[in-house]
Amino acid sequence: FDCVDVMRHIAGSKGVSVAQIALAWLLHQKAVTSVIIGAKRIDQLDDNIAATAIRLSDEELKLLDEVSALPREYPGWMLERQGEYRRNQLAQQ
Repeated sequence: FDCVDVMRHIAGSKGVSVAQIALAWLLHQKAVTSVIIGAKRIDQLDDNIAATAIRLSDEELKLLDEVSALPREYPGWMLERQGEYRRNQLAQQ
């Protein structure tokens, strides 16, 4: 819901729908080569297509990336935690 809250705020400031912001965000991702939409009605299709004209600022993209970041997975966080004591020792030398 944090993502939707941020998208709702951005959509309000731009005067567009939340769906348009979600699609525009996907279109701004370098790893995304295409976006599949699921419009059932013409008005939804028109709304989705309008997302291609939306440009998100670097600040908006950063905010969306931060709020959507997944928690670190095991074992990555565990390895970092286990090595913290030794890194602190080395840093003090």
